[in-house]
Amino acid sequence: MNEVDNRKAWLLGVCGMGVGPLAIYMRGEGWDVSGWDDGGASPMRAHLERAGVVFRKEFDDAEPPAIVGRSSAVKPGNPLHDRAVAAGCRLLRRGELLAERVASKKLVAVCGSHGKTTTSGMLIRSMDAAGADFGYVLGGLYRDSATPPARASLTGDWVVAEVDESDGTIGSFSPEITVVVNLDWDHPDYYKTEADLERVFLELFRRTRRAVFIPAGNERLERLTRGLSIPVIRVGDEGDYAARVVSAGSDSTRLECSSGFAPGPLTLPVSGKFNTTNALMACAVTHHIAGRLGAAPLGTFSGIRRRQDTLYRTEKLTVLADYAHHPTEIAALLGWLRDTTLSRLVVVFQPHRHTRTRQYAREFAAAVSVADLPLLLPVYSAGEAPVEGGSSAEILAAAPRAVLLSGYEALAAHLDTALADGRETVLAFVGAGDIDRMAARYVRGLFERDHLSRPGAPADFGSRVRPLLGEGTVFSEAEPLASRTTLGVGGAARWYAEPADVSDLRSLLRAAAVCDTPVFVLGRGSNLLVPDEGFAGLVIRLSHRQWSAFEPLGDGRVRVGAGIRLKELCGLAAKSGLGGLEFLEGIPGSLGGALRMNAGAMGAWVFDVVESVEWVTPDGVVHERPRSFFSAGYRDCPELHGAIALSATLQARTGESPEVVRARMEAFSGKRKESQPREPSAGCTFRNPAGDHAGRLVDSLGLKGLSVGGAEVSRLHANFIVNRDKATASDIIELIRRVRGVVKAESGVELEPEIVLLGRNWKEIL
Repeated sequence: MNEVDNRKAWLLGVCGMGVGPLAIYMRGEGWDVSGWDDGGASPMRAHLERAGVVFRKEFDDAEPPAIVGRSSAVKPGNPLHDRAVAAGCRLLRRGELLAERVASKKLVAVCGSHGKTTTSGMLIRSMDAAGADFGYVLGGLYRDSATPPARASLTGDWVVAEVDESDGTIGSFSPEITVVVNLDWDHPDYYKTEADLERVFLELFRRTRRAVFIPAGNERLERLTRGLSIPVIRVGDEGDYAARVVSAGSDSTRLECSSGFAPGPLTLPVSGKFNTTNALMACAVTHHIAGRLGAAPLGTFSGIRRRQDTLYRTEKLTVLADYAHHPTEIAALLGWLRDTTLSRLVVVFQPHRHTRTRQYAREFAAAVSVADLPLLLPVYSAGEAPVEGGSSAEILAAAPRAVLLSGYEALAAHLDTALADGRETVLAFVGAGDIDRMAARYVRGLFERDHLSRPGAPADFGSRVRPLLGEGTVFSEAEPLASRTTLGVGGAARWYAEPADVSDLRSLLRAAAVCDTPVFVLGRGSNLLVPDEGFAGLVIRLSHRQWSAFEPLGDGRVRVGAGIRLKELCGLAAKSGLGGLEFLEGIPGSLGGALRMNAGAMGAWVFDVVESVEWVTPDGVVHERPRSFFSAGYRDCPELHGAIALSATLQARTGESPEVVRARMEAFSGKRKESQPREPSAGCTFRNPAGDHAGRLVDSLGLKGLSVGGAEVSRLHANFIVNRDKATASDIIELIRRVRGVVKAESGVELEPEIVLLGRNWKEIL
C-alpha cells in the first residue's frame, strides 16, 4: 500500500513541542494522525484534540500506519518503537519526517543555538500581518492558547519551520531560505567538537537554494557563509536590512530603519537586545519574501510560552519563568533583567543535561552570579546518564554566592524565608527541564496564600481560580454539557474544568468552597439529566490521561484511575487475563461514577470487586480506605457523597486466558443488546421498588411508547426513557412525571428516579 492509499501516521511523543506541531501540520495536509505520549498533562494536548489527532496506545496490526514518527527521546527499547519496527512501519525521527513533509515546499528553515522558537513565532506573525499565504510548524506554543502551533497551506508555496540541530536531523533539510539567529557550541552529547557542529551548519548553508540570513557582525557565521554561491543577507545595525535603536521601553522598542526596509521609524512589541535582534530578523525575512511589512510589523505576536513568562506580580514581587538553558541566552536574559529593574534579583537555575553542564559549568556560574541570590537545583538529565564533572556541584564550585538545593521542597522553604523581608524582588525560574512545573507550583502556593485567604480577595470564582491552575488544566466558562451526556440534552455549566493533576483539582475545590460555588463531577455523562437552563456551578471532569491509569499490582489486583471508562477497564483487564470485571463492560460510565453509585449489572456490583478507594473531600483533603470502610448498597455509596473518587484498587480473578474473559464479556454484551435500547438514554430511569422491578410495572400498564415531545418510554425496555427526536430536558422531566403518576394511580407504588438531576432535587419538581 503506497502513501496515496495509506495516509495513516502514528506519532510517538506527540505532546512534545517538536512532534505535536508536526502532527497538527500533517492533519492539515489530510493525514489520519494518531498519537501517543507517556508524559503528564500537556497544554499541547488541547491543540492536538482540536485538530482531530486521536490518542492511541497501539495500532491495528491488520492495517498498520504508513509512517511512525517519533521524538528522538523515544528510542529503541521502547515497546511502541520496537513494535513499529516489527510491523515493518517506516520509522522516522521528528526532523526526518518534517523534512519529508515540507520537501515540496519553499522552506524557510529557522535554526540556531537559542532563540529559534521565538524568532519562528515572530516570523509567522509577521508573514500573517503582511498577508502571505504559507504554512508553518512552530517548535513551541504561543502564549495565547487560541493560536495553533502549526498550520498547513494547501495553496501557498512557502512554509516556515523551526529546524533543530540537536539530533543531527538538520542534515535532512534543503531550505529555500535559511535563517540563523546565532551559533554557539551546544549539544556536546551529539557534537563532540565545535568543528562537528560548524560542519553540519555549513552543509545546510550549501544546500540552501535562495538566501541565508544571519545577524550582522556575527564572526562565526560570517566565516561559515563566506564563499557561498547564494546571497548572504545580514540583518542589524550595519546590515543589508539595517535599523538602529532609538528608544526602548519595558515592552516595546522604537527603531529607525535605513537600507533594506523602507526608511523611517519602526516600533516592535518587544524589549531587550536579544528579542529586538530576533524580531528584526523576522521582519527582514518577511520583507524579502512578501515585499512589504504589515501595519503592525509583528501582527498579534504576544510571546511564546516559557519565554520570559510573567507568572505572578504584586506590588513587591514579580515571578518570571524562562526556557533558557545555554549560558549565552541565560546571560542575555539575566543581563536584561539586571538592566531593567532596581529590585533584588533572585534566580533559580536548573541545569539541563549532564553533558551540557560539564561543558559549561564555569559559564553557567558566571551567568547566574549576576543575581543577588543565585539558587541551583540538581541537573535535569533529559534521559542522560550522569557523567563525571556534569553535576550542579561543578557550577556551585565556581559560584561561591550560590546555594545548591536538593529539590522542590527545599527550594520552596528557602524562597519563603528569602522573600519574607518584603523587599521588592524579581524571582526568575530558569531552565529547560521540569522547572516550569516547580515555578507553577510555587506560584499556586503564593496565590492561594495571598488571594484566597486575605480579606478583600476577588469574589468571582473565575478570577480566584484561574491563576492557581497549571497549563495542562482546561478551564472554561459557559461550557455546553449536552454533548457530554448520554442523553444529549441540557444547557451549559457556568464553569467547567478538566484538572491535570491532584494539585489543580484541590485548588478548584478550595476556590469553589471560598466562593460558595456548587461542584459536580461529570464522568461519562450517563445516569444524568442536565436541565435546559444548565448548571450554575462548577462541573469537573477527570478526562486527563493520568486519571485513566491501569496498573496491575499482581495476584489479580489492579489500581485504576477514577476517570477510566468502564468499557476500557474491562478491555484492559481481559488483555491482562484478569477476570471477574466483565459485568461492568456495558455500563456507559467511568469508574468514579460507578463507585459513587455502586453501579451494577448482571447480578454483580462494583463494590464486590473493590479492595480500597482513594478520594478527595470538598476541602481538598485526600483519603484512602479499605473496602470495609464503605457501606455501599443498592445504587449508592454514602461515604462518597460530595467527594470525588480519584482511584481504586480492584481485586480480579487470575489464571484465565484473555480469550476466556473476552468470551464472557461478549456474552454479557449480547444479553444487554437484546434487552436495552440503542437510542440515547441515561440508563434505567427509576429505582426498582422493594420486591419488584420498575420496568415490569411500567410495562404492565401499557406505557411503552408513551412520549412527550422528543422523549419516549422505550419500546424495548420500559425502564428506559430515550431521546427519540431532539428531546429537551423539559420533555424528559414531564414524561417522568406522567409515568410516575400512572404507576402511582394504578398500582399504588411511587417510583423514585434513579437518574441524577443536575443542580436540582427531584422532590422539588415531581
